[in-house]
Amino acid sequence: MRFSEAFLDELAARSDIVDVVSSYVELKRKGANYFGLCPFHSEKTPSFSVAPDKQMYHCFGCKKGGGVINFIMEIEGLSFPEAVEFLAKRANIPLPAEDEARSNADRLRRRVLELNR
Repeated sequence: MRFSEAFLDELAARSDIVDVVSSYVELKRKGANYFGLCPFHSEKTPSFSVAPDKQMYHCFGCKKGGGVINFIMEIEGLSFPEAVEFLAKRANIPLPAEDEARSNADRLRRRVLELNR
């Protein structure tokens, strides 16, 4: 399934990365960021950072990082569409209808074909 950019932006805006990550990792605030033990590799000293202002995470140990969708993909072992669906359910956002997405793609395809003629 293909998701519109507007839908993905709304999903990211309603899925605060600190809230999502803190359900998997115990985070402690240090300055502007939050730190905890990385869930992707074993460590004793926290090197996993979450930046709420950027809505990004980064581990200085294993170098994994990204946004909230990437985090869910990595921690849950999901594909991109599955992670989007997971976060949409968590944020109570209805998924766009597949028929609507398909009809938009068909409409765009027809428009491109018209323009090429």
